[in-house]
Amino acid sequence: MAMRILVARFVVVAVAAAVGIGVSGCSAAAEKTVDYTTSSVSLAPGESLVVDFGEVNHTVGDEWVITQEPDPSVLGPGDERSRYLGENGEAGAPSELSYRFAPVGTGTTVIRFEYEFRGSVPEDVNDRETAEITVTVK
Repeated sequence: MAMRILVARFVVVAVAAAVGIGVSGCSAAAEKTVDYTTSSVSLAPGESLVVDFGEVNHTVGDEWVITQEPDPSVLGPGDERSRYLGENGEAGAPSELSYRFAPVGTGTTVIRFEYEFRGSVPEDVNDRETAEITVTVK
């Protein structure tokens, strides 16, 4: 009987430890996601900014590039994130594009982006797009 109680206690402790490890391993840094058309955003301390550009098709030449990096004392450099939406082995499908900026300090800064097609700004004025976001980190 004493052995069963000892084994039961061991199992309870092992399960509690495994659950605790799983929960702490799943904690992610706080992020605030905004659409690229957003003009201004405020971030809480420790909160990263993710600028969402939606779907772009890199295979045809669509791209959004940073034309003005944020003040390095407020936000770190932009980390481009791209997730291919096509099936494995499929060519030509779009991707989801975003940029992530981690906070470095407090203050206000501006980030600018520009749409490029095949490595340059489109010639047609109607196809030109820019984005400017003022970011305040509190």
